[in-house]
Amino acid sequence: MSNVYIPSIPNVVVFGQTGVGKSSLINMMARQTIAKVSSQAAGCTPSIQKYSIQSDAGDTYTFWDTPGLNEGEDGNVPAQEAFKHLSRLVGQAAINLIIYCVRGSRFTDIARVNYDLFYGIICEGKVPIVLVVTGLELENDMDLWWNHNEKVVQRMGMAFEGHACVTTTKGRDDIFKEKFLVSEGRVWALVKEHCNPIPWTPRQEWLAKVPKKMEAYMKEYNSRTGKERKSLPMLDHRAQILSKSTTASSVCWSFSITW
Repeated sequence: MSNVYIPSIPNVVVFGQTGVGKSSLINMMARQTIAKVSSQAAGCTPSIQKYSIQSDAGDTYTFWDTPGLNEGEDGNVPAQEAFKHLSRLVGQAAINLIIYCVRGSRFTDIARVNYDLFYGIICEGKVPIVLVVTGLELENDMDLWWNHNEKVVQRMGMAFEGHACVTTTKGRDDIFKEKFLVSEGRVWALVKEHCNPIPWTPRQEWLAKVPKKMEAYMKEYNSRTGKERKSLPMLDHRAQILSKSTTASSVCWSFSITW
């Protein structure tokens, strides 16, 4: 058995589309502004940034703020450059937890595509992943989002170790401060509960195959139009199927799911 370096400080990767509030989430966790945020659709995290953040218990975590996964002009194509950044990060850092950040008002099929590409293909489905739904400050009960969308998430073929419905803004004059503080506690609870003490490091031979597997996945996805895109390439039990495959096309489309 080869010696595996286990960092003393856990690595938590935050990823998601542009504009879902990843940097704001980082700031909420840090209880101060350490990550630059923007209200612009283009986002403001051009490259991966890392931040050392302590929990209320004094435990230190490294949070990785990643470039937004743009949908493209027609809302269907993830940013290839952002995924290159993610692939490089996975190849360099041992990962303990993934936070998938989505905006409650923008939960579309591209959320499943990004999930498959990063969690299923790049990370082989071998890292604990949690869902954080942002932008819910106007909801009387933020948890209602999950009550209304849990079955949708399941039909889309996504599975998470846990979830949190939150807001990452206090609003003008701190109008949402109470919900903000509740949200902070919810996300920290996810991190503490699901951050794997033993980090995942990819096999180098696997990383070499990632670009072709992602290309094959997107080729299949982009070949579909209209309602056909509701049936996405299914990565059934991500790691088990993909790691046994010799080519992406031999297994990635063996199963499909319609929602």
